[in-house]
Amino acid sequence: MNDDRPGITPPPAAKAGADPAKARFYFIAAHRVLGAVLVVLGLMAMEGKLDWGEGLGTVLAVTGLVAFFVIPVLLSRMWRSLPK
Repeated sequence: MNDDRPGITPPPAAKAGADPAKARFYFIAAHRVLGAVLVVLGLMAMEGKLDWGEGLGTVLAVTGLVAFFVIPVLLSRMWRSLPK
């Protein structure tokens, strides 16, 4: 088969080698993982298993909850496709 025919071109995303939707999915997933890690570290600090202090543990836990629940929702709304 001859792939040099006019009109037979790959989509622009395939040429660039990067799919923006895939990158955004991994970015949102990374925020959820980071949020879960922060919550666990915060809970461990609040229980005294880590010598970081209860106040820092509370800040870490609250920050982790925001990173897990709020940030991915805001990012997905910001990156939502417009209806055609």
